[in-house]
Amino acid sequence: MNKSQITFFSDVLGKDNFYYHPEDCWAYGYDNSKLHVLPDGVLLPENSSQVQKVVKFCYENKITISPRGRGTGNTGGSIPKKKGLVLSLERMNKILSINTIDRYCKVEPGILNKDLQIELSKNNFFWAPDPSSMAYSTIGGNIANNSAGPRAIKYGTPRDNILGLKFIDGLGVSHSVGVHTSKGVVGLDLTRILVGSEATLKILPKKESLMTFEICFKKTSHSIDFIKFVMEKNHTPYSLEYLDKLSIKLINNMMQGYFSNETESALICEFDCNNEEKENIKSFIRELSEKCFAVKMKFAKDKENIQKIWKARKSLSPALRNFGGYKINEDVVVPITNLNKFLKKVVEIGNHHNIQIVNFGHAGNGNIHVNLILDSEQEKNSENTKSCLLKIFNLVIELNGTLSGEHGIGIIKKEYLNIEVDAITTDLMKKIKSQFDPGGILNPDKSF
Repeated sequence: MNKSQITFFSDVLGKDNFYYHPEDCWAYGYDNSKLHVLPDGVLLPENSSQVQKVVKFCYENKITISPRGRGTGNTGGSIPKKKGLVLSLERMNKILSINTIDRYCKVEPGILNKDLQIELSKNNFFWAPDPSSMAYSTIGGNIANNSAGPRAIKYGTPRDNILGLKFIDGLGVSHSVGVHTSKGVVGLDLTRILVGSEATLKILPKKESLMTFEICFKKTSHSIDFIKFVMEKNHTPYSLEYLDKLSIKLINNMMQGYFSNETESALICEFDCNNEEKENIKSFIRELSEKCFAVKMKFAKDKENIQKIWKARKSLSPALRNFGGYKINEDVVVPITNLNKFLKKVVEIGNHHNIQIVNFGHAGNGNIHVNLILDSEQEKNSENTKSCLLKIFNLVIELNGTLSGEHGIGIIKKEYLNIEVDAITTDLMKKIKSQFDPGGILNPDKSF
């Protein structure tokens, strides 16, 4: 980076909001994919005017920019692959307004999901997306990856909960798209774009009660039957999480004897409801559990028991780290009608390649986290592992699924995009991106 560039960014952002020494930039070169590329500099704007000025300058000087939230993504989406600059939006973290009558709020992209939820909760409202990283992932990052979570089964993903965006294109020009209303069909829908400086989010009122059930089964097929039955009835779950046999084993290692030995799979099923609905839902789950041969159905009567159930589910990530030194975590989605076939085939593929695979996730919309557990970096990069992963991806497409539900493509899945999207459609996507980024400076070499 030359002296004139250093002077420009320091003047626009202030010296405390611009890093160019390697030791200061190092942490901004990686994300949760564990990939790392040291950027030439890091920009930390505090407002959209600063973003406009630096993007315009970078376009004119052919400097690449990699936008970044908090680096919680799993596919290398924020890695500065061509070095250049990282544009971190962590300091644009304000809630600009909350309107509970029209049911929207305006926020800057750097605010943490959890911080927004806490503020909305004071008015008995919430924003629907609740990724597992919500305590430390930003709204901008959630939007960029369409990152949802258990609630997506009932309330949808970020795509379904964004009314509008203010964004800055690759020329440094500011645009406002979308609406402040629940309906709006004027013009093309351009709300899923580029570097956001402000988002208008749809918010929802909380229900009076949250009912949490933990249901255990001797057979995986019985738990899948439960999922199918519950999804075709009138009571739509707030969340519906699936745990396979290896997940059960790992949780028992962390929480001694939590599940019984006869448990092969388990579900966490939650409903948000009004008080008058509670008895009907409880009867519904009790009857459905009997119909699907559940060996145990536990209803959490208070917050302490709800937290205990979710503590078991959330113990899986640290348990996975203890189980194998290396893992590949995929977030594929298949239709619920094909879920049983998918899970059975994945086990067969893992056995064929001598790789242990742990499956769990958001079963209510068929979003399963497929975790390949490996002993070394060498095994992770081996032809055997690549072949195993390719077979799983081909199986997903064969079953009318998609390769990513919430992690995105980024760098990690880039080579597999052609399995799902043909060359003609990919070319169309590239042309659309070039309309907003004619210089090709915004997050180059990702996805396509």
